[in-house]
Amino acid sequence: MTISVKKALALTILTAALAMPGFSQVPKIGDLQNGAESMSKALSAALPFNSTLGLNWSDAYIGQLLGVPPHFGVGVSAGATTVKADEMKALLDILKFDTGAFPALVPLPAAMAEARIGGFLLPFDIGIKGGYIPPEVGKTIKDATGGLNLDYLAAGADIRFALLKGGLLLPRVSLGVGVNYMKGGLGTTISGGQSFTFNDGANDHTITTTDPELGISWETTTVDLKAQISKGFLIFTPYAGLGASYGISKAGYYIQSKIKYDGNDITDTQLQTIKNTLTQAGITPPDISATGISSYFANNGWAFRAFAGLSLNILVLRVDLTGLYNLSNNSYGGSVGVRFQL
Repeated sequence: MTISVKKALALTILTAALAMPGFSQVPKIGDLQNGAESMSKALSAALPFNSTLGLNWSDAYIGQLLGVPPHFGVGVSAGATTVKADEMKALLDILKFDTGAFPALVPLPAAMAEARIGGFLLPFDIGIKGGYIPPEVGKTIKDATGGLNLDYLAAGADIRFALLKGGLLLPRVSLGVGVNYMKGGLGTTISGGQSFTFNDGANDHTITTTDPELGISWETTTVDLKAQISKGFLIFTPYAGLGASYGISKAGYYIQSKIKYDGNDITDTQLQTIKNTLTQAGITPPDISATGISSYFANNGWAFRAFAGLSLNILVLRVDLTGLYNLSNNSYGGSVGVRFQL
């Protein structure tokens, strides 16, 4: 191989390497903010959908509490809904999460205890639910996943009014309204540090972190409307329904670490410069201080769903299987529940 050919080959390799996305490049704070905003928009329909997991009982109406026997039930359920990974991966890649094994649809899990009591005088029933991952369980998950910590808290309640109480031939039909709250997140610790670039209009500057604790988190409060129909057949009860949830949601990221600006402790003047420059560029500035960076974007809107399932009824035991489809973003969900019910 001649010297000229070698030089040409070396130049080609170097050019290709420099052209590779992200190769030896420090992400910009603007890229970080845009990634967070994209993720928040992607979750705007996924979070209200996820908050509706739980209390998906097969009977559209369980009957009266003041009766013989009194109608009530208690149990547990677990499930997940999905969100498209693309928007989440854009932010996670910037934050140095390993997203190589991410599926096209990322599951958002849910698990909770549930209870429902029948109404009195009028044909209605009331349900409550709640789920929480204690710190010790979160630590176990973190150890099992090689350092990925999971946060989860959920609560909700609904009331359903029977339009048809059902009978030998007629199904049970109900309309319900409920309120749900859900928050969660994924976090980890990155050894070494991270850097982000920033241009003040004249010069490039570098913002660095050291061994940061970082992650993404989300939160939603929803008002849920649903209609359901069910019919009992011996030991089976099939059911189906439609739901609409209006969610007040937010999602974003956090980085907890000592923040350096060009190798020195960041000053209030530099913080204000960053905020002003990003604002002038049409980019929402993050909340940044000497101890961390975070940013959350709010997105409100409707999520519409269809659901259907089947319960196996063995004396006072009910085993529910529910499938859900999010009409707003073409995502899916499912849950399984076990309960004692009279």
